[in-house]
Amino acid sequence: MADKVILLHGLYMHELVMWPLARRLNRLGWQTECLSYNSLNIDTDALFDRIDSARPDGPAYLVGHSLGGVLLHRYVDARPLPEHSRVVTLGSPLQGALLADRLASWHLGGVIGNAGHNGLFSSGHRRWRSPVALGSLAGNAGFGFGQLLGGMPADTEHDGTVLVPETRLEGMADHRILPVTHTSMLLSEAVAAQTDRFLRQGRFDAAEG
Repeated sequence: MADKVILLHGLYMHELVMWPLARRLNRLGWQTECLSYNSLNIDTDALFDRIDSARPDGPAYLVGHSLGGVLLHRYVDARPLPEHSRVVTLGSPLQGALLADRLASWHLGGVIGNAGHNGLFSSGHRRWRSPVALGSLAGNAGFGFGQLLGGMPADTEHDGTVLVPETRLEGMADHRILPVTHTSMLLSEAVAAQTDRFLRQGRFDAAEG
């Protein structure tokens, strides 16, 4: 039987946005399950219990887009995983997000519900403490939601929503930048191939994408 990958969506989204990536991973030999959760009113205990229930015995293979990856960071901190488990984050602001901080400074933090306090607000230096291998994929196509919220820094690569430096975390196993936007990465063959490679080997392919 094929190993199972659990996929977690980002802010304002639903599991269906993960289906194109899930189908590509199916073709690459994985079973997949996409989980939905209320991204504006996150109950981490309930979500983490659902991930626990969805995980088969043995190594866990987890993929999160944007906020989903931030929540997987919190999940791995809270729930020790079996040896050889692996996590891939896609455009996830693991260090917190400039755009979330900007909304808070404008007294508009409520538009992202409690997602800010579940990792989207910046809060000091963060690192990956788990022995589980983390691979982070970032985009640098530079067009997206950030243009609607005051623009993105001209001197920093970004995917239109998340800055590339926000996707790096001390202690991660690997990091790769691809020419995709924050949303289009979910439709990208290269992202699927890189995700597959990391889940199997714990490293991205430097020549892919």
